[in-house]
Amino acid sequence: MRITHQILNQTALDGMQTNLQRLSKVQKQAVTSKRVNLPEDDPFAVEQSLGFRRRLEASETTRKNIGLSLDWLNATDKALDDMSSLLSRARMLAVKGANGTLGPDERSAVAIEVDGLLEQAVGIGNTRHGDHYLFSGFQVDTSTFDVTRDVTTNFITGTTYNGDTGLINREVEPGTDMAINVLGDPLFSDAFDTLVGLRDALQATPFSVSDVTSALDDIKTNLDNVLNTQAAIGTKMSRLESTSQRMEDSEAGFVELLSKAEDADMAEVISQLNQQGFVYQTALNVNGQVLKMSLLDFLR
Repeated sequence: MRITHQILNQTALDGMQTNLQRLSKVQKQAVTSKRVNLPEDDPFAVEQSLGFRRRLEASETTRKNIGLSLDWLNATDKALDDMSSLLSRARMLAVKGANGTLGPDERSAVAIEVDGLLEQAVGIGNTRHGDHYLFSGFQVDTSTFDVTRDVTTNFITGTTYNGDTGLINREVEPGTDMAINVLGDPLFSDAFDTLVGLRDALQATPFSVSDVTSALDDIKTNLDNVLNTQAAIGTKMSRLESTSQRMEDSEAGFVELLSKAEDADMAEVISQLNQQGFVYQTALNVNGQVLKMSLLDFLR
């Protein structure tokens, strides 16, 4: 095969182009700190990276759900804690009111305090988390309870539950949902009725100790219900916190695997960069001499 000057030129240019591409690839790795910048760099590593990223995104989405769920449960727990404190106070007042030695004025004073507790209890039942009512089921934009009042005394005589029986479920683990809300009826409704009954029994004429004692028993039941619900909330919160921590640890593992699949060994990159730079510079010098040779140079 005859080697012409044109072939030498083309071969030189092709070789320089190849060297330049190699240098450019290493330079890109140095700039981005990534070993894989294009699918053709390492198809297997790219496939691995996509899988790790999908798992990371799924985990982060689930942990976001967990965070929102914990916020809701924390708000619920605080409301129930307030309700348990209120019912504990109501129980003390019921014990005091059941004392047959109290006069009408003293019982009336106790009844007024019980009515104040009833007003507070309705407020707790209508607790909102952000713009949403905690205890309304799916009807989160609807006030949980309305009240009816005596036109003369303005005392609350009854309550109406405006929510439904919907349970708000959120995914807290892949394929696992958890109901994060507590329904206001009958948890609060029964307690409201008990407080109304206790207040009215304390003001009744003739006064009946047994009616106050009966209300005292109901308060104990209401308090147990609130405490049991609060314990269930605490169990859910503990589970979510544990799950979130476990998922966060797993994400750290995915990030490490992703780094191994994508990130460049910078010491190796710098070495290759120096090497490829030297090769390219040498090719420039050599080809510069070759390409400027004329026919007279060959004839000599």
